[in-house]
Amino acid sequence: MTGSVLQYIKDHFLGKKVTEGRSPAGNWLGFTLEKIEKGKAEFSLTIKKEMTNPYGNIHGGMMSTIMDEAIGWAVISLDMESHYTSMNLNVDFLYAARLGEQIRARSQVIRSGKKIVHAECAVYDMEDRLLAKASSNLIVTSMKIVDDKY
Repeated sequence: MTGSVLQYIKDHFLGKKVTEGRSPAGNWLGFTLEKIEKGKAEFSLTIKKEMTNPYGNIHGGMMSTIMDEAIGWAVISLDMESHYTSMNLNVDFLYAARLGEQIRARSQVIRSGKKIVHAECAVYDMEDRLLAKASSNLIVTSMKIVDDKY
């Protein structure tokens, strides 16, 4: 399937709420894939009650999940022969976002090597205020991308 993953994503997910992707965690987030191109992804979502901490703000673990998911979409858009998995996720939390707010995650691959991919993600509110940012290194696995299983 190498060479067609990006087109598959565009055909099936672009501009839609993702509920049937390969990531159950991503499906639960309920994001809308706003943009996708080789090495870049952007999606938006509304903060649900289950995503909040006791103060009604997005929980740090949930923000990290959002950024990890966005990075995953940017990496899979590269149409590589094998799957990659996270080695680390370094996160900076800058501002809080409240229950019911809509946020936007923008991710991009900075460097793609034979064994390691380095990617970044930034999350913004709808006024374009930077809420959090992350960087991640991912390593190639032995799992090949086959059939329609992007």
